[in-house]
Amino acid sequence: MKSLSRDSLIMLGVAAAVIIAAVVLVFLPQSRKINAVRSQVAGEEAQLASDTVKASIVPDVARHIEEVKSRYKDFDRRMPQSKELAGFLREISSIVASERLDNQLTEPGSPRRGKFYHTLPIIMKFQGSYLSLASLLERIDGMERLTRVQKLWIGRDPKSEDLKIELQMNIYFTES
Repeated sequence: MKSLSRDSLIMLGVAAAVIIAAVVLVFLPQSRKINAVRSQVAGEEAQLASDTVKASIVPDVARHIEEVKSRYKDFDRRMPQSKELAGFLREISSIVASERLDNQLTEPGSPRRGKFYHTLPIIMKFQGSYLSLASLLERIDGMERLTRVQKLWIGRDPKSEDLKIELQMNIYFTES
């Protein structure tokens, strides 16, 4: 084997220096960055898995919220004060009149005192179609003020196709 010439040795030294410089200046820093990114990805994957477990309860919470909403849908209704009862009775009478119910009779009862609220029973009698009755009940249910239908009697008028309707409802109010 021939001994290497001086120029060949210099070239080998330069090549070795370039390779060592490439390893030290390029490969090692890039390896560190890749390892840092890999550990960051592993941390993000662990966080994602944790968040997935936390998010899995969202449908249950949403279902529970809907149940609570339906249970307390009338919570925002208000009880009128006693001085507002005349307006309240006018509102009910206008609803009955707008539904084209005939032979209207409204008989307020005597108020009953309760510990936290008072109740005023009202008996209403009228004649009309089934659709008018259904619409009346829907509109009473949608009123802002708190009312409850306690009794409902429906009979047929033998002289016409109308229904004879007797409705007992309670109006709740507070003292002013």
